[in-house]
Amino acid sequence: MFADACEKSAKFTRPLIISTRQMDGKVNATCGAFIIINREGWIITAGHMFDSFVKFQNDQNKIKEVGELNTSRNAVPGSPSNTIRMDPEWLTNHSFWWAWDGVRLVEAFVDRQIDICVGRLEPFDPKWITEYPVFREQDSLRPGTSVCRLGFPFAQVESEFEEATKAFRIKKGVLPLPLFPNDGIHTRNVVKGRSKEGNYEMQYIETSSPGLRGQSGGPIYDSKGRIYAMQVQTAHMPLGFQPTAEYEGKRVVENQFINVGLGIHSKTIQTILRDRNIRFQVEGDDHGYRIID
Repeated sequence: MFADACEKSAKFTRPLIISTRQMDGKVNATCGAFIIINREGWIITAGHMFDSFVKFQNDQNKIKEVGELNTSRNAVPGSPSNTIRMDPEWLTNHSFWWAWDGVRLVEAFVDRQIDICVGRLEPFDPKWITEYPVFREQDSLRPGTSVCRLGFPFAQVESEFEEATKAFRIKKGVLPLPLFPNDGIHTRNVVKGRSKEGNYEMQYIETSSPGLRGQSGGPIYDSKGRIYAMQVQTAHMPLGFQPTAEYEGKRVVENQFINVGLGIHSKTIQTILRDRNIRFQVEGDDHGYRIID
């Protein structure tokens, strides 16, 4: 059912690799996805993909503050050493890799409450993308519709930090990352009020299948490949069943849950894009879509 839609969506879905280095030298790498919206290089992704960058900025302030305090304390003649220790998990370096080397995100808008980021890749060559997404008409999304989700879960993403260049390098063999789709149905609409940042309606669709790590920021689309929503969260719904099982001679109660996905509704995404004068395609006219300026 989704073979053609997956092939279509793969053309505008790209990996976002985030690399961090801690004070103790430990390097970590995580992966998500982003959707390229138009020929100008505008993209959308999940807002929580920037949480590590916020932590990096906060940690940089802490490192500077502690460094200045230690310098002032040690500068007093005859005073006993009273050095403040740095937290080994503070981040000293941070990097985003936007699917191509040398590309960065500019004009970024992040609404963490909705969990969305909109920005523009620079530099960007429209020839990199052979087909751009078409959003489904925002009022046509109905529970019971079959949908599919795309992203980069199960990938072994690893980076290393080069001291000579003070830069991260994705380890050999990591790229290209394999895409992974999983399907389900649109189960319910979820409205969480309005966001404080832009006073946008926080509307989501719930899906019967969960989003997987590495799919955040990726598309949720229908059988024709039209954008239905953007994956941002997985929720765990208690079923009310509490069977018991025996482990190592002890009886334990096991709470049962169903894992469901949450994606930002096409209506909310389109409203944000319109407010920022970002052109995108929506299903509609005789050509199958219309361009919204």
